[in-house]
Order: sequence, then C-alpha cells, then structure tokens
Amino acid sequence: MSLSSSRPSQQRPEIYVVEDNKDIGFILEYVLTEEGFQVKLLSSAAEFTKAFHLALPDIFLLDVMLPDGSGIELCDQIKKDIRSKQLPVLIMSANADITAVQTCHADEFIPKPFDLSYLIDKIKHHLPAA
Repeated sequence: MSLSSSRPSQQRPEIYVVEDNKDIGFILEYVLTEEGFQVKLLSSAAEFTKAFHLALPDIFLLDVMLPDGSGIELCDQIKKDIRSKQLPVLIMSANADITAVQTCHADEFIPKPFDLSYLIDKIKHHLPAA
C-alpha cells in the first residue's frame, strides 16, 4: 500500500499488528477493525518478515517480546529499509526499556497495559493525512 495522499477515501488504512498473545491480538484486531482499519495480525517475527516482503501497511504496531525475536529488531528492520523507513512504528511493551525502544527510532512507545482509546489516538496521530 502506498502512502501517497491520493489514497481513495473509501480505502481503509492498513496496520500490521505483531502480537504473540492471542487474547491481546484478538482484542486489538477487533477494536482496530471497528475503528476502520484493515488489520493484519501477525504472531511472530517470521510471520512479520514474510508479510513485510510482500506489502507495506500504513503503520506498524509491534510488541517487543515475541517467541522468535523482538519488536525492536523488527522496528530496526523497518527503519533501515528504504521502502519503509518513513512509515510510523509504534512499539508496545510491559517491560521494555524506553532507551532500547529509542535505539530503533520508533515513532511512539505504548506501555502495557494500555487504554484502548489512548492507543487509537496514538495510531491516528501518526497516520499520514488522507
């Protein structure tokens, strides 16, 4: 998906959510879909890497602790890739060090547990204007 401002108004912004906790993933997918997003829920770094090479979303929401890697490593991958370095990355974690998150140049840190309204506001804040 491209980030051009010529995105048709009927096209919903896409978000890649990388979260290995099935319950949290389910809630995020449901709430974000209700908010008008196309959601691609990925539960591992490997799933993310496959999806990332096929297409790019408008924004990324990454958990730090994954069964096969780290959201910080994924953020670093996103920000170093010429195709995606300008895309917003939000990192969420219950126990990540904010300094570690800053090293990958994430656009926002969302501490867990989080208020869903707060999360949605942060996502919308970082989305490019349609």
